[in-house]
Formats: sequence, C-alpha cells, structure tokens
Amino acid sequence: MLIFAKNLITMKTIKDFSQLSEVLISSKRTIRVVAVEANDSHCHEAIERATKEGWAEVTNIHLDTPEESARRAVEMVRSGDADVIMKGIVTSDVLLRAIINKETGILPQGNVLSHVSVMHIPGMDRLLFMSDAAVIPYPTLTQRIAMINYAIMLCGKYGIDHPRVALIHCNEKVSEKFPVTLDYKELKTMDFGNAVVDGPLDVMCAINEEALKTKHIVSPLEGKADVLIMPDIEAGNVFYKTLTAFTKTHLAVGLFGAQCPVSLTSRGDTSETKYNSLAMACLQVIKRK
Repeated sequence: MLIFAKNLITMKTIKDFSQLSEVLISSKRTIRVVAVEANDSHCHEAIERATKEGWAEVTNIHLDTPEESARRAVEMVRSGDADVIMKGIVTSDVLLRAIINKETGILPQGNVLSHVSVMHIPGMDRLLFMSDAAVIPYPTLTQRIAMINYAIMLCGKYGIDHPRVALIHCNEKVSEKFPVTLDYKELKTMDFGNAVVDGPLDVMCAINEEALKTKHIVSPLEGKADVLIMPDIEAGNVFYKTLTAFTKTHLAVGLFGAQCPVSLTSRGDTSETKYNSLAMACLQVIKRK
C-alpha cells in the first residue's frame, strides 16, 4: 500500500523493478533529469518510457564535445535546474572529471564516489545490492565505510529498513595474507545503525542458508544478505559481468557520493537497464516517510 502526502511516500519493500516503476508513477512527482549525450537508441527508449509514465522530465545535453556536455550538466545541478544526472554515451571518465572538479564540480568535500548495482536475479525473492563494480579499484577502509553507508541508504529507499550487509571474500577466515579481511574485521566492530554487517563470507554463504549450514558457519546474516560489499573492483566487475552474460538478471546502476543522484550505466547497457537505473536515481529524490 502506498500513502502520499506532500511527496512523502510510505511503501512496502520494493522487491523488483516493476514495483519501483509503480512507486514513481504513483508519486505524482516529475523529476528534472539532465542527460549527458543520451544519443543512442537505448537511452532514447528509456527516456521515452520514463517521460510517458510522467515521473521524469529530461533535458538532453549535446554540445560540441562530450566534455562541454558533462560540464553543462553539472552546472545545471549546481544552479538548481536539475535533480538527477543521466549518463548517455559519454565515457564515464569524462563525466566523473566534471563531477569531481574542485572548482565547478558537485562532489562535496570529504565525500567518496562509489558505484552501486541493484540486481533482480532469477530465482531470488528479493533485490540484491552490490558495491563497487566500476569506480573504486582497491578500496581503503574509509572508502569501504562509505560504500556500506551508501548501500544502506539506498536500501532504505527501497523499503529495506534493516539491511543485511555481507563483506565478500573467497573464504570466511581473517588472515594477514589477505589485508582486505583485516578491514572486514574492523568494519564488523563499527556502528552502521539498523544494518547488520558480517564477513568475510563467500557469495554462497552470504545469500544461501544451506551453504552456511554445510560449512558449519554461524552468521547473523543467516544467508539472507541484501548487500554484497566486494573486496575490490576486479571481483565486483567480474561478478557483475558474469551475471549479465549468463543469466537474465535485471539491473540498475548508479553513482553515489555526488551532490545529486547519477544514473551511471555502461554505453552498451540495454534500454531496460538504462530505464531501471534512471528510475533508481529518481527514487532517491522522492522523500520516503
């Protein structure tokens, strides 16, 4: 059930992307989106669908160079003329440079930029959140803290008020041979509000209760993780690309840490992924009660 009052939304947990669309349509809110070089057919299809459903008003910036387009989009956010940025066929590095520019960008001082993926994997009864598959190569402890906090915040937008966060590795042991596990040990001692954080865990133990029982491992996540925090970009990217190549996983991806939500899809992503990613970015603008 959805209850609306002055753009405040009370909603049940969003378990798939069709429910996400329903929330945006029912919000009666039109989000101002600035698209950067959204000149391909997949972007056009995503924008047309979002516009037709009434929850997005999109301005596509296409200037003489991709760099100019990216700078203009960032300017629109800074001036209050746009709520969300949508990446088109411009390369990620061009858009990121405009976002992180110290004089004209939209990265608040001290913030960490990170990539979060949301996946609806066939056979799963819930959405799975993952970070980071595209931006941070080898996260520091500070960056891992930011990654966890962004994922928790996004889970809240989807109605997951007590997310279970798994710190992913190839096994479940803390060892100096793998410095990332030492970070994990420290992260488990920190306060992340209503979230439960545990690791190191392999992917199966994070999401499958039977795998935990087979390995005789006790975890407060109980094999029901909502969030996977990957050890580095290599593991994250391989996991992400494997799902997209070999399964019919539905995806949404975004950039977190900037002044506004950013839909950060790959140039080769499908129109569905670009639509889902735009919807996820716009969801963050709507206030959830």
